[in-house]
Amino acid sequence: MLEAVSGTSRQLLVLEPIGACEALLPLLQDAGWSLRRCTAETLVTMTSHVLLLDLHEQPLPSLLAHLRRTGLCCVALAASQPAASSELDELAHEWLFAVLSLPVDVPGLLETLQQAQAGARLLRSKSKKPRQFLGNSGQARSLRKQLDEQGRRDGPLLIRGPRGSGKHLLAQLLHERTASAQRRMLQVDVTQLPGGLFDQAGHSATLAAAASTTILLEGITTLSSADQQHLLHHLQGHPGLRLLVISGDELEVALQTKHFREDLYRLLSARQLHTPALSEHPGDLLMLAEHFARRHGVAIGRHHRRFSEEAIEAMMAHAWPGNVRELRNRLLRALVLSQGRQILATDLGLEAPQATDDDPVTLEDYILRAERQALNDVLGRYTHNMSQAARTLGVSRPTFYRLLHKHRLR
Repeated sequence: MLEAVSGTSRQLLVLEPIGACEALLPLLQDAGWSLRRCTAETLVTMTSHVLLLDLHEQPLPSLLAHLRRTGLCCVALAASQPAASSELDELAHEWLFAVLSLPVDVPGLLETLQQAQAGARLLRSKSKKPRQFLGNSGQARSLRKQLDEQGRRDGPLLIRGPRGSGKHLLAQLLHERTASAQRRMLQVDVTQLPGGLFDQAGHSATLAAAASTTILLEGITTLSSADQQHLLHHLQGHPGLRLLVISGDELEVALQTKHFREDLYRLLSARQLHTPALSEHPGDLLMLAEHFARRHGVAIGRHHRRFSEEAIEAMMAHAWPGNVRELRNRLLRALVLSQGRQILATDLGLEAPQATDDDPVTLEDYILRAERQALNDVLGRYTHNMSQAARTLGVSRPTFYRLLHKHRLR
């Protein structure tokens, strides 16, 4: 894997302040890395895709806000184990390629950075297939149907769901169904607008862009009372505004605590879509894992690698708090780190469930495992063509559906 990127330019972003890691920088330059210093605020303008940071020098909420907008491949250094928090959990599982303890072994750091460069290449890779909200569960199929229905309508729409569940993908798919799909969707994080969404006269240059494209609005709960009032009046005067609002549960919390206007909430939530947590459609888990492994494996010139039975059991046992984004991030790392013919649980950063006396040992148990693996293989390949999936397995379509129900894959 490392040979696949050895000829590429070694460009490394260094997030300031870098603190105790400053002494490492000359060693990295001597090893051939071209360093470029940056701040959290300037990350979004950077073109390099590997980022080095000192975890103790960065306020996690602010760091997360910037990383969500950049998609960089990050390596973090830490002098000690940071205090557990929801921000740290999200950062480690969904945004960081690796976390190394200080004092760091320099050869190990160099190898990790080279691996992260390979991961960055995967992040930059684009599939030739059109984007879609994948899944064969009832939730995924219902969401695709709603997507087609809502994509033909104008007006504000609220996209709700837990972090990492595909809200941004859903927004992009909605935009691609509009007449202005050839234009880039405008993504606006309200928390990054120092002057607010509106000026004192109630005008918004941001919302004016809705005349030619779709606007995706994030951080709406941080709007001031005045901006909430202006937004309400603007939407009432422009009912066809192509405005998408993304929120987890913070909008409902702000409403309950009287920090968000009820009339504005009713207007925004009149049309809404909800992206489910991965735990709500576990039957799609292995199909999504196969999809990411196949798609990104092609980008680095590797043959498709299957998952070991241990890896499958580990994925099925994991809670996936970061949902599909965590799954994708773990798969990216696994593709870079795996050395054998299969992707192992350790490659995914997961622990295999402990063996018990009840573990399957009969021939029937192994047949069930093989059936499940075969079903996930064809589901990943023929997501929207069940007839072709059945033909590939050499079974009738009724038998194919019976097997899906048997293994709780739909």
